[in-house]
Amino acid sequence: MSLEQYGRLLNLLLECERAGAKLLSAYCDELPADSELHARLSLVQRDEARNCSVLIHLILEAGLQPSTEVGSFYKKGLQLRGWPERMAFLNRGQQWVADRIAAELPDMPMFLGRKPLQAMYESHVANIQLCEEPAQVLR
Repeated sequence: MSLEQYGRLLNLLLECERAGAKLLSAYCDELPADSELHARLSLVQRDEARNCSVLIHLILEAGLQPSTEVGSFYKKGLQLRGWPERMAFLNRGQQWVADRIAAELPDMPMFLGRKPLQAMYESHVANIQLCEEPAQVLR
């Protein structure tokens, strides 16, 4: 993987994570603060925000410029109204990011942020389960 490819991947992931963090924040604003769904989505939102920070750090560490864009996931997610649909949409987004990271890890040298991206992959897999349980209740 070249430095250019690495930068494109990290910026793509950053835009996706930023979109997820913003969308989850908007969703949480609609929920009672003491609800279980709010608690679960807040955990996922914090992961997304933390991932943004990690990605920005990796991009800067590589001497590259972080994107300031927000992925289209955000606007698409705002258009959804039903909670079962929203939860399914969130999980599709989480799975897309997990799949993209998993596909890139084998070609990534250890020094290119492999360990933080592996942790990011694992957090997305865990967050899918966290979002799937309330989705089943909402159906």
